[in-house]
Amino acid sequence: MFNAPFDTISNANKSIYIAKKKSVEIDDYNNEIVTYDKPFFYGMKNYQPLVGNSLEAYIAEYGETKSKIVRCFINYTERGTIKEFDLAYLYGANPKGELVNGDNANYVVKTCKEQNTKIMVLFEEIIKEENYGNYEDNV
Repeated sequence: MFNAPFDTISNANKSIYIAKKKSVEIDDYNNEIVTYDKPFFYGMKNYQPLVGNSLEAYIAEYGETKSKIVRCFINYTERGTIKEFDLAYLYGANPKGELVNGDNANYVVKTCKEQNTKIMVLFEEIIKEENYGNYEDNV
């Protein structure tokens, strides 16, 4: 698991890749299977972990979360380039070597809130399950 650095001066501009949500299909067991477009390089952006009063405001609106929350401000002219439920590759994650689009993503876009001249994008960390093997082996 990657821990985001809290040094906000030396790590200002970092790369972002985005995999746009494409469709949702239902399998034979009524499970939703989400598919994503091929990820694209979104650029170098200043995204930072949400802390302090901002994190408290997030929890008040969305509820308590175990995941790490990251905030990024993008220009208003970029409206529509990132949408809720798109996947993001932050803190050095990238789509290289993926067999399925989105496999290497480590964040999901939680919300995009339009401000006066900027759009605030909140990313929520994806907590991936570990494969613990066969159930009988763990009992």
